[in-house]
Amino acid sequence: MQNQLAQGTIKYIWSHPNCKKQRFQSIIRFISWQLYKRLFQHSLDIQLLPDVKIRCYPDSHSAAAILYCGLYEYDEMNFLLQYLRDEDSFIDIGANVGVYTLIAASKIKHGSIYSFEALPKNFTRLEENLKINQFEQVKPYAVAVSDLIGITSLNLAERDSMPFITLTATENTITVPTDTLDNLLKNQSLANLTLAKMDIEGAEILAIKGATYLLKQQRPYVWILEINDAVNNFGHQKQDVVDLLQDYGYGLYRYDADSNQLHAITLDGQQGNNVLAIANSALDFVRDRLIDPVSVN
Repeated sequence: MQNQLAQGTIKYIWSHPNCKKQRFQSIIRFISWQLYKRLFQHSLDIQLLPDVKIRCYPDSHSAAAILYCGLYEYDEMNFLLQYLRDEDSFIDIGANVGVYTLIAASKIKHGSIYSFEALPKNFTRLEENLKINQFEQVKPYAVAVSDLIGITSLNLAERDSMPFITLTATENTITVPTDTLDNLLKNQSLANLTLAKMDIEGAEILAIKGATYLLKQQRPYVWILEINDAVNNFGHQKQDVVDLLQDYGYGLYRYDADSNQLHAITLDGQQGNNVLAIANSALDFVRDRLIDPVSVN
């Protein structure tokens, strides 16, 4: 099993866009990290961006991916860096240890970032990463974003990297609070809310249903979200998520980081699990930002 995981990781590294010019160095980092964490069982602070660090624990999958490949969700993370501005607001739903939050905070210095993470261990590490970087513009929330205010079960069968909401409590579940985006953000100024990222293992449709006030205003302009078959666990199909977004005036797009271009897609044209949902009324705004050199690091 371990050999299969290692082979899969090496294949992933070899094919990753960020590793094209340093494949062997990236694989050496992978092997070195495997040895380090087994010998010392200790965390290691690594560079996420030139001015941003993240703490990588022996069991931290997302931080380890940064160690091997840098911006591992290549197109989406580069979109964020190209698109965001200093006074924007950003929402990170399913923040995990804070990779997207930290990237956003490197761009947003005077705006606000709202980060939501339900798993206590990940939330503690999110707060730790904010402290390491002294990012005071981020407001972290220990809550699962959903369509109701209350409590739910969070399944940890897939370990810390992919906890997911479940309707059935088992020995693999813990109880966490839930809230809606409309309620959580009702007293916040959202005039500059331009971007949200959502990765909550199939519960995306629940979060969208709890954000009707926001969506009626077409805020945020852009959602980076995961759409996969995990929505089946909640009695929905992937197209249901798309249809709900389209009802609020959003269309699906793919961002190509190498060409800095947006491409309209359908679910059939989805590459990987992530898509961009962009408000039709804001499409020109988004495209103008992408070609504005102010947004380039």
